[in-house]
Amino acid sequence: MSETITKLKDLSQDRPADVVISKLKELINSGVLKPGDRLPAERKMAADFGFGRTQIREALHKLEFYGIIKTLPQSGSVINGLDINTLDGLISDVLNLQNYDFFSLVETRYVLEVNAIRLCALRWDDADMAKLEKAHHNFIKYFDTDDRVGHDFAFHRAIAETCHNPVFKAMLMIVTPDIMTIYQRDRICAQDNAVVEEHQKMIDAIKARDGELAAQLMGEHLQGVLSFAKSKLESGNQN
Repeated sequence: MSETITKLKDLSQDRPADVVISKLKELINSGVLKPGDRLPAERKMAADFGFGRTQIREALHKLEFYGIIKTLPQSGSVINGLDINTLDGLISDVLNLQNYDFFSLVETRYVLEVNAIRLCALRWDDADMAKLEKAHHNFIKYFDTDDRVGHDFAFHRAIAETCHNPVFKAMLMIVTPDIMTIYQRDRICAQDNAVVEEHQKMIDAIKARDGELAAQLMGEHLQGVLSFAKSKLESGNQN
């Protein structure tokens, strides 16, 4: 299998996760991987494909969300037992789901996160709260570094996990990486200390199990980037 993967390394696309998906698609079409087969471990795929584990994980999240693979306890990721033609069509559809406009991505994130935190406030347990507070602590710790945006994402991901609805988390994992890429490329996310206070207020509302307040705070927290994305869309439509 490693020899086949090596031959596929010359595939070139803009997004690393899509390159990974394309390579897996080729392996399925060539018969190296078959429906029902278990995928190699993330570490091995990262080494064989020439990408980091973050990119491998992003690709797997997309494939799992669209039902192309499934994760089984103690078995890792397994290719769904569909026929080859169906798998090929599904993977092609996933690869075509790109180039969304920034406003659509941000609006989707807004709707998802406002509702996720509302559920989070109702469903959290002690382990969830420990993860949330750790994510917030890391955000503060790395606030003045280049890792700040990544730790901001980790905080929001912890909220999505705490709502205990895996579909919310999966959908956020699909749209958020694209948003983060644009944030970093265009330097949209200002280094504003108020963000730290906003995160803390959301944690306090979650602790109080006040879902409506938590949702309101999340909406206010995301309003700035939502307004910016809307103005950017309207400006683009006028050009």
